[in-house]
Amino acid sequence: MQILDCTLRDGGYVNNWNFGEKGIRLIIDSLVDAGIDYIECGFLKEDKKVSGKTFFKQIKELEPFILPEKNYTLMINYGEYGLENFASCKYKNIKLRVAFKKNRQKEALEYIKALMALGYDIFINPMHTNIYSADELFNLINEVNNIMPFGLTIVDTLGNMYEKDVLSVFKLIDNNLNPHIKLGFHSHNSLQLSFSNTKTLLKMKLKHKIIIDSCVSGMGRGAGNLCTELIAKYLNDNYSKEYKILPLLNIMDELKTIYEKTPWGYSTPYYIAAIHSCHPNYATALIKLNLSDPQIDEILSKIPDEEKINFNNELIKKYI
Repeated sequence: MQILDCTLRDGGYVNNWNFGEKGIRLIIDSLVDAGIDYIECGFLKEDKKVSGKTFFKQIKELEPFILPEKNYTLMINYGEYGLENFASCKYKNIKLRVAFKKNRQKEALEYIKALMALGYDIFINPMHTNIYSADELFNLINEVNNIMPFGLTIVDTLGNMYEKDVLSVFKLIDNNLNPHIKLGFHSHNSLQLSFSNTKTLLKMKLKHKIIIDSCVSGMGRGAGNLCTELIAKYLNDNYSKEYKILPLLNIMDELKTIYEKTPWGYSTPYYIAAIHSCHPNYATALIKLNLSDPQIDEILSKIPDEEKINFNNELIKKYI
């Protein structure tokens, strides 16, 4: 069991990825000191590089922040970073994670094949994994087995998975996914179940090596994510791991200023979004309008199923 901390990437939705160069160094160095297994440093994007933000236009821009003997990752949202930006892999300690929506799976997997042909280790991250039917998930697993990536990460995008969902999804995958492919879990805390669901996963004693996504202080959009400091301590106490907690406290201290300006964590509007299987940005938009919780519930209950997982600002105006 290993931890992949994505504070600088998923946490960046809170502060527009503007951690500052000093903050980036402190967070990466502290995660190294804590013994975290994988450190996600941000996004690969074609946007112009802005100093102090965790967007990187080229992989080489990460060099000043990292050590050659540690493992790092960068995330690519499929469609935001073209293959023409890549050369043959020079950084075996920097793995790429490619996230995609179900309707773009075919072309995303072709993109991943091309990256692997260049020598990159890839995590495949299908968004909204828990909305795949059993047949769709089985077909995805077959495709992944044919590709043989470094890892497959199950993504609870809306944060509305329950224990029964964790058990059914991971049992199906564990029985059918090639055992040499690492299996990850990225959860969101909309129903305050990230920690509980992760414990459920760990107790399943799967055949695959498990990599757990988390963020320090749970930093992330809306209700946030599994807390790195919680899962690190839990693994220390129950699975004989040896993560150091003090360096994580240093990061938590660094994040206080961001939290005071733009707080994250469990709240009723994000709970309502989760129970209606709606993208958390719907809740964010409605919070800004100072609507009551019952009003938010009424509006989100009217969002058509086909519009729920992709935020549509124009649609939300229709129902206000």
